[in-house]
Amino acid sequence: MVHHVAVNCEVVSPPLSGKVDVRRRIRCWTAVIMWLAVQAAYAEDMNLIIALDRANVQRRVERLFPIVRADELVSVRLHHPRVILTAHSNRIGLGLRIDATAAEQFSVSGHITVDGVLRFAGPSGNFYLDDAGVKDLQVDGIPTVYLAQIRRLADGVLRDLLRDHPIYTLGQLGEAKRFMGSEIKSIEVRDGKMVVKLGMP
Repeated sequence: MVHHVAVNCEVVSPPLSGKVDVRRRIRCWTAVIMWLAVQAAYAEDMNLIIALDRANVQRRVERLFPIVRADELVSVRLHHPRVILTAHSNRIGLGLRIDATAAEQFSVSGHITVDGVLRFAGPSGNFYLDDAGVKDLQVDGIPTVYLAQIRRLADGVLRDLLRDHPIYTLGQLGEAKRFMGSEIKSIEVRDGKMVVKLGMP
């Protein structure tokens, strides 16, 4: 709640002497500046800052793998995720191992990289990775036509998995759960940590 204070800095009638008037105005505007400073500090107190290091996210993400999916032509197995935090970015990346088979003729292994943006589901206090997509796929020894199919399958699997399964839940580090229902105000990777600012609901 923001408190409103009315401050009158106008000269009243009858007019005061010049020196008295100047002193009155100085006191008046000093009071205004102090009140604004208090309100700014109060507004900052209404935010919750969460600093998630890579290990915090890594432990939660590891529980989601391995995962296996298949369609008519190819199958993929994704495992051994590694969380990637890039400085001055608002996205979280994952590097994974991928094993794939195609048309029951080719069996290959390689690496895949995916990233997404953090979403906070206020009512539950869960953080999810939205808009996840494959950025890089490195698999050798397989025809290009199958490689494209493997990429599409892996992309869909990871997008659905990360959208529906939280990578962090508010309160795991002892934060106040009263911020459930909040919205993310800012996200940035600083000093190897994902720094998230939540506004009070």
